[in-house]
Parts: sequence; C-alpha cells; structure tokens
Amino acid sequence: MVTRPEHTGSFWLFSRLRTILSRQSELACLSRQDIDAIARELRLSASEFRALAQGSGVPELLSKRLALAGLSEQAFAAHHGDVLHDLQRVCGLCQSKRRCAAELNQEKHAGPPKWCPNEQTLRALDREAASHAQRFLD
Repeated sequence: MVTRPEHTGSFWLFSRLRTILSRQSELACLSRQDIDAIARELRLSASEFRALAQGSGVPELLSKRLALAGLSEQAFAAHHGDVLHDLQRVCGLCQSKRRCAAELNQEKHAGPPKWCPNEQTLRALDREAASHAQRFLD
C-alpha cells in the first residue's frame, strides 16, 4: 500500500509552513503606509496588524469557543459586530493559543477558562444569549 503525501504529518507541516511563509512574504511586500492604512481600516495598530497577520489558528479557536457557548458566529456578528471584532483581536494577540487548542480538544468544556483573556466577555455573552436565545442561536 502506498501512502499518499497529503495524509502524512510531514505534508501537513509543509503545507502550514508554506502558508506562513506566503503570509510573511505578502506582508514584506507592503509599504509602511499600506500597513498603516490597512491597520487603521481594521481599527488596529500597525503592530497588532502585523502580529495578527503572522499568527495562526485564531478563527478556528474563537469559532469553537463561541459554538461551545451556544452562539452562532453569523448571528453574533450581525448583532454585535464590534464585540466580535474585539474578541478576534484579543484572541489573535493571545499568547496561549496552544493551551487554548489543547483545552478545546478535550471532552469537557465548562466554559471559557480563567486564563483566557476573553473569558469575561465570553461569559457575559453566554448570559446574554441565554436571556435572548432567539437572537443568537441558529
């Protein structure tokens, strides 16, 4: 039996590396003015934009956190787009992405952990969603 390269761990790692290098290459091609303009448009500082552009895993981690709280990301964005933007920024700049991913892969989920920088916001949203279920649930 022949193992296809896309099914091996090394292929996945190579693919991730290629994506990261591509992102860094694209970022390196932007002028300081371009980066400042994009960051301003996204309501970020230039350093936050650079950190987020070079990061990985954030959309998936935050999506899982929202789903565990019973929140539909699309409905949430429609009603609280500014809060979602802030959650994404904080999550993207978090230094505990590996810890977060490991925790999310465990079977037990009692809510956002105390070490999560978005913990208070996620708990508040969970309380709000419970009182206004129709606005947030699919």
